[in-house]
Amino acid sequence: MKKVLFVTYFWPPSGKASLHWPLDMIKYLPESNWHPALLTAQDDTFSQRDESFLEQIDPTLLVLKTKSLEPFNFYKRFIGKNKSDTLIASETISNTKKGIRHKLAVWIRLNLFIPDARVGWYFHSVVEGRKFLTGNYFDAIVSIGPPHTSHLIAKRLSKMFGISHYPVFIDPWTDIVYYQKLERSKLAAAVDNYFEKSVLLNAKKIVFVTKAMRESYIKKFPWVEQKSQVLYWGYN
Repeated sequence: MKKVLFVTYFWPPSGKASLHWPLDMIKYLPESNWHPALLTAQDDTFSQRDESFLEQIDPTLLVLKTKSLEPFNFYKRFIGKNKSDTLIASETISNTKKGIRHKLAVWIRLNLFIPDARVGWYFHSVVEGRKFLTGNYFDAIVSIGPPHTSHLIAKRLSKMFGISHYPVFIDPWTDIVYYQKLERSKLAAAVDNYFEKSVLLNAKKIVFVTKAMRESYIKKFPWVEQKSQVLYWGYN
């Protein structure tokens, strides 16, 4: 049986809707003679939780949880929220709030945390992932993004160990819709575009969850057509 390592920031009891894709893939892969394992973060900082997702996980699944430096915890303090207050992802990039603290926090998020505010998860995951893969052979690495930090983690591990990388795009990277309404520095945008292209070039195969997203990427990078396919997002 072949072995595949999934890299995904969100994992139950997180209640993110995008979890349906990796949950179902991991659940049914053994039927196709693929044995999955998982690299994920210990906790996420947002409020969505769904304990029922835990019931869908095979108790024998190997889950490697790593620490993550979470800037959203600092964001809460910076804008005056308590540590226990819930945080909604959309408010961290909203341009409707007028407070100077919020505007500064959004600028920092867009221009310093590249590719996204989960970049603090990168270093812990690469270190722990390297330790894990040193003693365990895997045939493939599948990363789920966003957050696209997961793709950078998987790309790094892929190059370290010569393992084929299959990034899965639930949403676009640099062309995500909210970037069109927010200001980023030219340098930040250039670095982010470089990261995105490097992941696409390194990938053995690229997976998009919608046909429209694949077509958009082909328009941007014509060579993507030869190394990509669509596996629709959904759940059963």
